[in-house]
Amino acid sequence: MLKCFMHNLVYFFILYMFSTLRLFAVEPTVAILDNVVSNGVQEFHVGSYSFVCTPYGVLSVEKLYSNSKLSSKCQENIYNFYQKYPDLRYYTQNSLKVEQMYHLEFKNQECVLYAFGEKTLSELLLENGLAVVKPLFRDDEFNYPFHEAQMRAKMNKLGMWKENVVNSCIEEFYK
Repeated sequence: MLKCFMHNLVYFFILYMFSTLRLFAVEPTVAILDNVVSNGVQEFHVGSYSFVCTPYGVLSVEKLYSNSKLSSKCQENIYNFYQKYPDLRYYTQNSLKVEQMYHLEFKNQECVLYAFGEKTLSELLLENGLAVVKPLFRDDEFNYPFHEAQMRAKMNKLGMWKENVVNSCIEEFYK
């Protein structure tokens, strides 16, 4: 009887450990895109659970614009940038498809959204000059591809780099 009890107790303990470990595991999620609010905000759902995603590790143009710490000159430059290139305001909306399923991972309350195969939305925004890598960003998996994408945009003078919007804004983050 004691042997049977111990066996059941061990079995119960193992089941309990696996069930609790699963709660803390970082598993990729497949979610359905409901809406693209801006280049920096997307709305998804999984089943009946809805949530908002912001691209991981980057500051989108919209996030820069809405940051109250930045000068009015920076905000004016961003406003003028979108007036001059209105199609870039809708880059993400034109790139992602509503009602399509996307692979997501959650990191630091942001989303790693795999938009095209292994390429993330963050990388796409960076390489089109619609975002910058966050100051002091450190992530072994994404550090190199993010900085490389940003460097390509800078060298090719794409997006914000074309109009030199970044210099008037991002320098303020490093002060």
